[in-house]
Amino acid sequence: MTVAPLAPSFAADAFRQIMAALAAGVSVVTAVDAAGEPRGLTTTAVTGVSADPPLLLVCVAHDSRTLPAIRHSRRFAVNLMHAAAGETALRFASKAEDKFEGRAWRLGRHGSPLLHEDALAWAECRVEQEIEAGDHVVLIGSVEHGTAVEDELAPLTYFRRSFGTWTLSEPDERG
Repeated sequence: MTVAPLAPSFAADAFRQIMAALAAGVSVVTAVDAAGEPRGLTTTAVTGVSADPPLLLVCVAHDSRTLPAIRHSRRFAVNLMHAAAGETALRFASKAEDKFEGRAWRLGRHGSPLLHEDALAWAECRVEQEIEAGDHVVLIGSVEHGTAVEDELAPLTYFRRSFGTWTLSEPDERG
């Protein structure tokens, strides 16, 4: 009996093009590695999962240099970036060896790096679950501490491979 080969999966480039049409908030996920060095990456793959208990998820590529730090410490912080933090987001999206160089940061209550001057909000998380998903790992984190900055800064967003921002507007007559 001859078995037909599996159909090729949907092309990765086409998938990336589709996902580029999804406007998303920009976050920097940070952790401390086994040597005590801060690590981080820029991502749009962050979402809330549950309010009770407070859980969020992040997706991290298997080849990320930040993933071993998260796995070592079993903790990470999600820094939700404000619109003026595009340069920081680009830095953390790069392959730079020291992404924290020249950036304001401090250790949070639970030991993860916080980009307190570039973030609208941050959440410090403990890894609750890891789910293998293709070329990424989905990390579900229990939020142990966090805060949102009370000011008028707009969020940094990513759409069609470019950073931008989103602003509030008055609702029209349709509500």
